[in-house]
Amino acid sequence: MAYTDTDVATGALGLAIGGAIVQFNKVAVMPSLVNMVPCPKGSVTARVPVYSKLGISNVETASAGAEGAANQEIITTTPVDIEVLRNHIDVMITDLAAHGNNDALMVNAGQAIGNAVALEFDSQCLTGRVDEFATTVGANTTGMSMSKLFIAVAKLEENSAPRPYACVLHPLNMWGDFGMTNEMGSQIVNESGAALTGGNAVGSALSSAGWVSNLGGVNMYTSPSTSIADGAGTSQGGVFAKTAIACAYIDFGGGNFVELESQRDADLAGTELVANGYFAFGETVDLHGVTLLNETV
Repeated sequence: MAYTDTDVATGALGLAIGGAIVQFNKVAVMPSLVNMVPCPKGSVTARVPVYSKLGISNVETASAGAEGAANQEIITTTPVDIEVLRNHIDVMITDLAAHGNNDALMVNAGQAIGNAVALEFDSQCLTGRVDEFATTVGANTTGMSMSKLFIAVAKLEENSAPRPYACVLHPLNMWGDFGMTNEMGSQIVNESGAALTGGNAVGSALSSAGWVSNLGGVNMYTSPSTSIADGAGTSQGGVFAKTAIACAYIDFGGGNFVELESQRDADLAGTELVANGYFAFGETVDLHGVTLLNETV
């Protein structure tokens, strides 16, 4: 068993510290972007109904006196059943490590392991769901561009995916040589030809805030958990509606899917911290998502 003792938890050992430097994982971005479905009480499975699509071919136009001759359509639903899984991490913190540190080691350790489970949420959703939509845009030889984004949006609109849409990219496809900001810096200009000045809304937002959170009606996000394919050369993010992916979870209150617990191990002179997240994912409407292929190196 691994222990968090005074050999490893040395950051705040001593009588006084000037300030705490805490390193935590990037906060999960996916929980608000997918359809979160709590399991009903007494079950570890959530059922998500998917309705058949009706379109203009199902609509009939009848003249006066012929209204009763209309055909009756059938509404069908198919279930997507998702059984939750346990995702957990635990640490053992010795008494000497806890009492010998004056930076709230137990509290910060609990936050760190909770964040790790939340990051696993992103990883499972992005690698295994977002990167496996049947519709793919882009290639492993080009970076992210507005053209790719707008083509993906067009495909979602074509398949009647309901807005709002979210785009989740690898950080390298948001920033730098293969990122969207690189294209904005070189292409979004005002009438005088000066890049990123106040002549356009997107350029102004990029120059003042460092990034645009919404582009073409698509909410933009980054996650280091984005799937990497072809070794390390291609990232697989995506643009999708909330109806594309569902997450079954056990609700610990207020929509929280991560539970932190502690237990005393007196014989080991320590306290065990455990973070549990009970969740799993299922694809609901494949055509409501588009996988984006981008070069990263």
